[in-house]
Amino acid sequence: MSKKFTYLLLLVLMTGLHAAAQTTIKLSGKVINTQNEPVPGATIAIEGAQQRVAADVEGRFSLNLAAGKKYVLRVSSAGYNTKLVEEVELKEGVENNVTIVLETKSELGEVVVRTSVRRETTSALINLQRNNTAVSSGIAADLIKRTPDRTTGEVLKRVSGASIQDNKFVIVRGLSDRYNAAFINNAQLPSSEPDRKAFSFDVIPANMIDNIIINKTATPELTGEFAGGLIQVQTKDIPTKDFLSVGVQFGFNTNSTFKDFISNPRTSTDWLGFDDGTRKFPAGFPGSPQEYRGQNVNDQIGDSKLFRDDVYAQRNTTALPIMTYNIAYGSSRVLKNDAKLGLIASVVYRNSMIRYNVDRQFTQNDGTPIFQFEDRQNRYQTNLGALINLTYSQKKNKISFKNIFNRFYDDNYFIRGGVNNNRNQNVDFYSSFLNQRNFFSSQLEGDHQLSIAKAKFRWNAGYSLVTRDQPDLRTQQYTQAFGSNVKQIDPDDSRRFWSDLQDHTVTASGAFTIPFELFGEKQNFKLGGSTIVRFRDFQSRIFRYREASLPNFNDDLVSLPYDQIFNRNNFGINGYVVDDFTGNSDKYFGISAINAGFLMFDNKLSDKVRLVWGGRLEFFEQYLTSKDVTAKRIDVNTETYDFLPSVNLTYSINTTQNLRFAAFQTVARPEFREIAPFQFFDYESNYGVSGNPDLKRTKILNLDLRYEIYPRAGEAFTIGAFFKRFTDPIEFRLDPGSNADRRLYFYQNAAEANTYGAELEIRKNMDFLGDSKFFDNMTAFGNFTYLFSDVSFPDATSTGQTISSNRPIQGQSPYLINAGLQYSTDKGLNATVLYNRIGPRLALVGNGEFPDIYERPRHLLDFQLSKRILKKKGELKLTFSDILNNEIYLFENVGGSKEFNKGNGDRLFSSYRPGTNISIGFTYDFDLRK
Repeated sequence: MSKKFTYLLLLVLMTGLHAAAQTTIKLSGKVINTQNEPVPGATIAIEGAQQRVAADVEGRFSLNLAAGKKYVLRVSSAGYNTKLVEEVELKEGVENNVTIVLETKSELGEVVVRTSVRRETTSALINLQRNNTAVSSGIAADLIKRTPDRTTGEVLKRVSGASIQDNKFVIVRGLSDRYNAAFINNAQLPSSEPDRKAFSFDVIPANMIDNIIINKTATPELTGEFAGGLIQVQTKDIPTKDFLSVGVQFGFNTNSTFKDFISNPRTSTDWLGFDDGTRKFPAGFPGSPQEYRGQNVNDQIGDSKLFRDDVYAQRNTTALPIMTYNIAYGSSRVLKNDAKLGLIASVVYRNSMIRYNVDRQFTQNDGTPIFQFEDRQNRYQTNLGALINLTYSQKKNKISFKNIFNRFYDDNYFIRGGVNNNRNQNVDFYSSFLNQRNFFSSQLEGDHQLSIAKAKFRWNAGYSLVTRDQPDLRTQQYTQAFGSNVKQIDPDDSRRFWSDLQDHTVTASGAFTIPFELFGEKQNFKLGGSTIVRFRDFQSRIFRYREASLPNFNDDLVSLPYDQIFNRNNFGINGYVVDDFTGNSDKYFGISAINAGFLMFDNKLSDKVRLVWGGRLEFFEQYLTSKDVTAKRIDVNTETYDFLPSVNLTYSINTTQNLRFAAFQTVARPEFREIAPFQFFDYESNYGVSGNPDLKRTKILNLDLRYEIYPRAGEAFTIGAFFKRFTDPIEFRLDPGSNADRRLYFYQNAAEANTYGAELEIRKNMDFLGDSKFFDNMTAFGNFTYLFSDVSFPDATSTGQTISSNRPIQGQSPYLINAGLQYSTDKGLNATVLYNRIGPRLALVGNGEFPDIYERPRHLLDFQLSKRILKKKGELKLTFSDILNNEIYLFENVGGSKEFNKGNGDRLFSSYRPGTNISIGFTYDFDLRK
């Protein structure tokens, strides 16, 4: 597999190494005003020459200029001061980009402003950070390209107040994925995960990003479904130059690489992320549980033999290095009438074989272990992703067609050994747990500058598909009574499971922006609407094995080895038969719609005061149909109106300091999985999960106050405080009916919760340490978020009495620390050290009899070193991830202090070490300019 990709990449590299030198270089840029709005139609001219172009509807422009010369740009537009940008020099092997900020013309008449290209870039970066409509943090392409990050997940680690779980899921202000939302290119993204409200950000390559903004306060034009952060990712559309980028990376995991790896037999297409049909549901088997159960035992035995019996064998191999291959291509063409056509496409492939051991334990209230297990996990994972964006831009109009596809393939084979003291048994357990997931998102969007009232119109239409297929999930459990030499199969926990989930989402939105003047200042009025319609269909079948005829059963079969016991020859009147015990609630269908309209005013009340205010009205409909265990139909039909007002007030003390205040209302709505009565036992985690049809939406009142200083480009100091009141927060908690060794978690509304928080961010260039250029190239950054919560919830008794607790809401961390040191030179050398620590996170809520489960804090330390080579067209990167390899440790919080304290009775729930990843990669960027 790896040889095929390696040969292909070498061929591409050798083909492009002889690219001819170019006589001209493209200068690309964008013209914006002091409110971060594009200035379409702005004229960009070369002083002393006839060459000039007009900016498009997004304020973008490009010029082809000779290398090795210095130019002066004259930038002008009606209503703005003309700006002369000096010392513009184009260089080979780098992106030549400039962002130019035009200031509104004063009553004194036109003023010509002179500035250098270096100072202008500085001004643009400050402008981007300090003039956002909402309290936010972000990172632009200018800074992204100075880092060695390759995916959006890696980039997000650098944004204030954000951290990443599993290298892809974002946490903002310590709040879990439930309270965050994701947008890409002005369209809301559905969850890429079928069972959680989260988006996997490792799907988007970093070199495709124009900028990332995390809004921490709401404005009326954006969805009201968030409380932590709303992540807006803008990908590039018309590239600044034609390019072809090819990369390969090999990684070494200290737990896994070149060590024994165990699995069931692989298929010929697993490496591509697709099953070849080996695991599909057997053809000819009855299509419904009722049809199968209505047959006589002999017909059932015949159907039982349709299941493949060669899937239980173990295959011992060697874990190969983690392999990542990526290719990205961009091209733009100038058409008639200065129209432009741009294309950007990328493909990413990743394959890994990771193994680690997990210790698990359940205990009685007195601390006596119920069971103690060790799992030997063997995860075979393949990720195949693609992005393609096509954009047409012509003067006052722009239309883009943007698409993302990702295929996730995760096959976890684990072997469990240990004791169950509650049943006086030794246990051996085998499981193959396969997840095949697809994520596809397609968007068609347009930007138009209208002739009437200088209004702008933006629209977006999209479709997305999320699928999850779990084919032939298998478990086998053998037990051996204490003191006995006989090990035999436990038929109840020896199962086969098939499920199929499809989730379709259709979106549409449109908004008009109408400028007007008031108090001698430019104002904006914005109105628009959107709709999001989702359809979800879930179906599953679950089987176990039983004796076909107890009086005639051959007892010798129960002790056969795991790879022989369910051979089809052992199905018969003297042996086994498949028992279809698919429940009535093991399928559901859901549909939901959010129709929204908004009005927003962006008012400049004076030179120092800006007020962004308005309201958003969302009408939410959700319908789900299923059955409970008694076959009674369950219909969940919800209709709610939510008026979501918001106010963002900014007082600009001077050009580098802001004081911000925000107040806004948001919501968090339950997912289909959370309201479906479907119950599933997760053998890997060793507990069951069930939905709750009675869930209500969460309403959140938010208050924010922040002081900001932006002393120089790339430098920031912010300090702020916030308050959030959650009404009916949704928590994942232990069912009161759970017993000692069979726990069931479900979703339940708490009564209310209050969260108080403070956050601090610092980003500072280290040149103050000395005159050396070494310190000029070094930047330190860090942020700290602290959270305190109190929660009120109904007790587990029939009284319904409300109980208060000072614990965090489920999924919340009490503090979050990010710190880093980055060294970057003009010669293409980058070195980055990143540190992350999250406070004890409430992972699972207990029920009084069994305590809450917390995740113990761990130190996460990463190091990256990269160097541009081959005239800066190639990049070598060395990465050390999770250097300290601290345990991921979940514990039962008996002592109540939140921090783990063994002396107070806190005890293990599960723990493992993921291993340190060491990778080396090479990327080559071909310059395809003509």
